[in-house]
Amino acid sequence: MSERKFYKKVTKQDMIVWGNPSAVKVVDGNLELAIKFWKRKLKDSGKLQELKDRRYHIKPSEKRRKQIENQIRLTKFKK
Repeated sequence: MSERKFYKKVTKQDMIVWGNPSAVKVVDGNLELAIKFWKRKLKDSGKLQELKDRRYHIKPSEKRRKQIENQIRLTKFKK
């Protein structure tokens, strides 16, 4: 019979680098999982959205109008 290898399941706590919020450890050579976790961290931190927002200048009146439109859309969706 062939011998089975049991691998420890990789958790988020294993991939966190303390003191560096944008860094991720690669555990057991699992690069795909590390990239997925890193992308999620960037998205949750808001840095990606901030970069996209800074691409073009948006007037304050336009920001307010978009914010009001989003609020209206969300209230319609909740009903």
